[in-house]
Amino acid sequence: MIHKLYEKLLERDVLSHPRPRCVAFVVSSFDGTNLEKFRDLIEWSASLGIESLLIHIGQHSGELALSLESILKETPADVSIINADRSIATGRGGISVTVSLGYGGKKEVTEAIRSVLRDVAAGLIEPEEIERETIERYLRFKQKPDLVIRAGGRRLSDFMIWQAAYSELYFTDVDWASLRRLDFLRAIRDFQRRERRFGR
Repeated sequence: MIHKLYEKLLERDVLSHPRPRCVAFVVSSFDGTNLEKFRDLIEWSASLGIESLLIHIGQHSGELALSLESILKETPADVSIINADRSIATGRGGISVTVSLGYGGKKEVTEAIRSVLRDVAAGLIEPEEIERETIERYLRFKQKPDLVIRAGGRRLSDFMIWQAAYSELYFTDVDWASLRRLDFLRAIRDFQRRERRFGR
């Protein structure tokens, strides 16, 4: 009872302040169970008015992608499930959700640079024209998260290493299986109490 009351009060406090528009959630370890937690996280985010949610899992397999497609197909969200080989679209429209399976930032940036070099060789781009924005156009993930939440660990991930350069980072020891809405609200409130400097 006290737990639920505290959660309600925390939610009221969070809703009274500006929330992050884009949140990235990095799962440090995943055993293939608790797939319903993906739906929970999407619902928690949508209820706070978050516009875009990214979820990164280090492991990847075709079986996991298909399982996620099945469980998220009725979710009120616009869902993309991405791994190194392909992208799957599912959901019924709503909050933008991207699930990355084993597709890390090093691989993403490497592929972007290769694409730029191919276009240089083809004469589509002059080397002198290459700017930061040029590289960004070739990245697979276009979002720039305001907040990156790392669940179940305190080591940095290479997920979105380019896009998250100025993101706020939040680490929690709570693992994926144990994650509660209360833990998510605490992460958002922590973000709201920070003064963002954007690298300054």
